[in-house]
Amino acid sequence: MTGVPLKESKDPRAQAAIARIEQIKSQLNLSSSPMSRQAPKDMAEERAAAEFNIEELAKFWAGGEKRYNLVQKANEIIRNDPELVVQSPRNFLELTRDEMREFTMGQIFRVIQIMKSTDDKELGYEVGHATNVYSESFSMRFFVHDSLFRNVVNMLGNKEQQDRYNDDISNFRIFGCFAMTELGHSSALRDIETTATYDFATDEFIIDSPTITATKWWIGMAGQTATHTVVIAQTIIDGKKVGLNWFVVQLRSKYTGELEPNVQIGDIGQKVGHAGVDNGWIQFRQKRIPRSDMLAKWVSLDRQGNYTPAPNPAVMYATLIPERLSLVTVTTQMISQALTIATRYGVVRRQGSKDQQIMDYQSHYVKLIPGIAFMYMVQSTSSALNEQFEVLTGGGAMDPIVYLNHMGDMHAMSASLKGLAGWYATDILETCRRSCGGHAYSAYNGIGHIIGDWGVMTTGGGDNVVLLQQCARYLLYRLEQKLEFDEYPDLKFKSSTLYIKDAKKYLENKVWPTNDASDCLKDFALVQEAMNTILVKRLYSIQQALKNGSTVNDMLLESVRIAELHCAAFIFSVCAEKFGKPIGAPGIEPSVLAIMKKLTALWGVHVLHTYGDQGFKEGYFTPDQINSIEKTYLETCKSLRKQVIGLTDAFGFPDFVLKAPIAKYDGDIYQTYLETLLAAPGSTGVAPYHAKYIKPLTEQENPNLVKK
Repeated sequence: MTGVPLKESKDPRAQAAIARIEQIKSQLNLSSSPMSRQAPKDMAEERAAAEFNIEELAKFWAGGEKRYNLVQKANEIIRNDPELVVQSPRNFLELTRDEMREFTMGQIFRVIQIMKSTDDKELGYEVGHATNVYSESFSMRFFVHDSLFRNVVNMLGNKEQQDRYNDDISNFRIFGCFAMTELGHSSALRDIETTATYDFATDEFIIDSPTITATKWWIGMAGQTATHTVVIAQTIIDGKKVGLNWFVVQLRSKYTGELEPNVQIGDIGQKVGHAGVDNGWIQFRQKRIPRSDMLAKWVSLDRQGNYTPAPNPAVMYATLIPERLSLVTVTTQMISQALTIATRYGVVRRQGSKDQQIMDYQSHYVKLIPGIAFMYMVQSTSSALNEQFEVLTGGGAMDPIVYLNHMGDMHAMSASLKGLAGWYATDILETCRRSCGGHAYSAYNGIGHIIGDWGVMTTGGGDNVVLLQQCARYLLYRLEQKLEFDEYPDLKFKSSTLYIKDAKKYLENKVWPTNDASDCLKDFALVQEAMNTILVKRLYSIQQALKNGSTVNDMLLESVRIAELHCAAFIFSVCAEKFGKPIGAPGIEPSVLAIMKKLTALWGVHVLHTYGDQGFKEGYFTPDQINSIEKTYLETCKSLRKQVIGLTDAFGFPDFVLKAPIAKYDGDIYQTYLETLLAAPGSTGVAPYHAKYIKPLTEQENPNLVKK
């Protein structure tokens, strides 16, 4: 059930549902069982077993006490608002596609109302963020306008264009979308077919979709909402293609919602997830726009057709970096919800010959605990990534030289982050689903809904294989520059490729200098040394294979794997620096620091365990060391077994956000689960199609029976 508990709601529909449920319950045997009585006790004991202050960890997760308190207030505001949270007896997880589309747009409307009407702007922002967490459809639909569309205008538009559009964007007088992918080319941008042809006579660009495969496809907000879009297109001047550029194009009337002339749009229709997002397709039929709507921070075109290209074509893809970095937020919002559901169910469900908690089985906790650790590692790395992006963009005042010098490094990091986080989070979700047995197959328990919403994250914004390959190519380039020319760039941030600066030293390393992997738990330098050495050795081996005749395609899977390790090692290095100090870190409560150090250690051993084969290939890990790493990994997971409820509690999700009866905070899951089902329309009684399809079959007489 979602929103206000059924018994507290004053909605007439809720009162009717209560009456129906009570009537049904009176006919059922609802006496509590030993298992149902034990579940809340198990939850309470697990919570009490935390070795750290759960509330302090929750504040740390939220980003500090001030924001933690704002989040609590925001959750209370949205919980009781029927325009933001589906109220009982309606269930968010039962909404149809059309209902989700309308409800999601209603959420946007309501959040904008709140943000404009409140004097507390920080609280208004948190109301929007809380709604983000409650509904991924809202999150995506809002993000398309407020981040993707806005980022293109501000990162690629000149000051006049920014001034012309930003106030309308901020006040939602227009709604924007992001028309990049095409039916035939997805995000393979070099092959984009949409054209923008400059007409000297009228000083306009003609935007056209010349083929069916040029149709812009999967464009969020295009199906029903967007008034404007940014379009990437092949630019043609005086009959010659001069490269890719971005253009602002109006799609619909702001006043009637009708399509503009020479624009054709349709809805993509039913999807696996994100039912509340109106993804659409767009075709342009010789659509004319003024020259002033070619975004011109990096390029210029005068009235006479004199064109100055960008200093580097790659700047046209600049907006994809923040899109990929946003995966950090999406990962921690969505995957941590699934982990909370699976973890809470795992400690109250008992099974087996000793009737033990299923969380006590090694097959259970060894799969879930590293996923929980990953959430904290990614969250803790986000500040470093944001700082790097600030350097890249100059906080909005982008310096072309600084941007171009740092873009390759930032692209490699964001690309590998999307690949690693996208795939590992998918594995975590499947683990969560399996960990809940058959109950996760029920839509009412939320995990299936999260899996549907998450699926796009492995392909949207760039295919993971392609992105990881691009990262590996950059790493190979950096290694070549260092080994052959002793060159390494002087960057304004701590690069994820910093280990390549010492590549010669790492290549000389023979064998990992410990036979007891438990040493890693005390000395993070051992972990970092292993990761850096394996990275350099594997990159060098790939480089040599390519020089000796192997094709890029021959080395594709090895390149992808080493790019994943590159990202995993960077995450570890950031967290080891934050939490691995022998003395307390400023601003972090001691018990929080202690648990974060343990989670960092687990992540480090998890990476060595997952990518140990890479070290074995290079002779850096011996079989005994591989065995020792596995033993330490299993022991470390076991040592954190009793911390799982405290760790997932600190994610801070109220029951109404989780939407899963089997994840009730107090552990009283069985009654809640049944009542959720009883509140669903048509869950009991005669099927509406009984007379049409069932009765004609079941009322047939058996000719073999003799009538008396």
